[in-house]
Amino acid sequence: MWNRARLWPLLVLSLSLWPGAPMPAYAQDTEAIRRELGEVRRQLDSVREQYEQRLRELTGRLEQLESQRRVAVPAPGPGPAAPPAAAPTAGPAAAVPLTTTASAPAAAPAGEPTLGEMLTPRQPFALAQPGRVLLFDIGVSGDFVTDFTSRTRERRQDGTFAGRENRFFPREVELGLFGRVDPYASAVVRLSAGEEPAGLEPSDRSLTVKVDEANLTLLTLPLGTTARLGLMRPRFGTLNVVHQDDLPQIDRPNVLSRFFGEEQMDGEKGVEAFWVLPLPVYNELSVGAFDGDNEVAFGRGSLRDPLVMGRWRTFFEFEEQGGLQVDVSAASGIATDAHRNTVLGLGAKYKWAAPGSGFPLFTIAGEALYGIRTVADESVAAGRRHAERWGGYLYAQYDFTRRWALGLRGDWTELPVDRGREWAISPYLQFKPSEFLRFRAQYKHTEGTGAVERVADEFFLQGTFILGAHPTERF
Repeated sequence: MWNRARLWPLLVLSLSLWPGAPMPAYAQDTEAIRRELGEVRRQLDSVREQYEQRLRELTGRLEQLESQRRVAVPAPGPGPAAPPAAAPTAGPAAAVPLTTTASAPAAAPAGEPTLGEMLTPRQPFALAQPGRVLLFDIGVSGDFVTDFTSRTRERRQDGTFAGRENRFFPREVELGLFGRVDPYASAVVRLSAGEEPAGLEPSDRSLTVKVDEANLTLLTLPLGTTARLGLMRPRFGTLNVVHQDDLPQIDRPNVLSRFFGEEQMDGEKGVEAFWVLPLPVYNELSVGAFDGDNEVAFGRGSLRDPLVMGRWRTFFEFEEQGGLQVDVSAASGIATDAHRNTVLGLGAKYKWAAPGSGFPLFTIAGEALYGIRTVADESVAAGRRHAERWGGYLYAQYDFTRRWALGLRGDWTELPVDRGREWAISPYLQFKPSEFLRFRAQYKHTEGTGAVERVADEFFLQGTFILGAHPTERF
């Protein structure tokens, strides 16, 4: 007869193995985890398929764009042809293939665009998938300067930063908004605030908010032309397009300040078009018509006698020997005294970087201006005379590491209207913990004769920061 103590364990084991018996808790957990793992795998497979599909679409668009470029631009010659960052062009991928019209002339030789293709507006480029919102970039920059000088310069208010001698002041705090409006255009809006020079009273200082830039760029015009309209810094010379916080030194060279003012030609209102020529070597042409609101050089402020500007810029790459940029500019307009003023400019900038790391980095740049201005003069029979004036600057900077740099700038200029001239020498030291933070110290010795009779010694300190997006300056 079976022992009951042995029978009970066998009965429990049989019930646990019976198909209809409930599974233990750990078995249920295992099945749930397996189901969840399978679901995650299916989700990963779906995401991978979406990314692969997106990569195939982008690859196809890139191939389409490359084929259009080969049709629209002649093949480069044997010379160097690597240009610097050019004016804003169309985006990453073409939405519609470039086609010729029925009225186009006979086909051009292979590799050259037909006249019909050149006269047809370029097709826009896709920016995002349907249903996605296009956003713009936002950036904030702050530029703070300290000017130490003598009491005489402070009393006479004839230092580099007139009316702000021996002060710590915000030269420019800027809010920038920029991005694509649609596939056909982009836009830029820059608002800035800075301390204005002192008035009659020493305490007469205020922060002034103004609109520095507000312009629209059209990207798909015929003949490969790009155009801007609105409030802008015109393309003139080497440094006019550079904002205050991106200058190579704390202050602008004396020749630019004497000919155009402390901020050079900022905030001109008008239209400007520029075109990159289809040549083996980079060549950019620009021409514009503006109101002419620069009170130092022009100041008429009327399209009846507009300020007309033009610039030609080219770039040569010498591989391991660096790169050279050359620009020739011209501006002609009516001054506040109703007489014409014409300024011609020639600039050059050379950079050499050590292969590999890019440091040390050596930069040498300069610019020369020649002005022809009609001024009133009762001492001559005609009652007016032509004042021809020269000026220029030259600087060299050596970035021996990514963070530290030393530089030296020399200035020499004649006064645009009055009789007199001045020269200056400015050594400086730069420290950049990162691309978004920079500190500078600069000493400047200036001597002037004639209408600017003075000897000035100044010491500047600068701190600059960047928040958010901030387009880098070219070359």
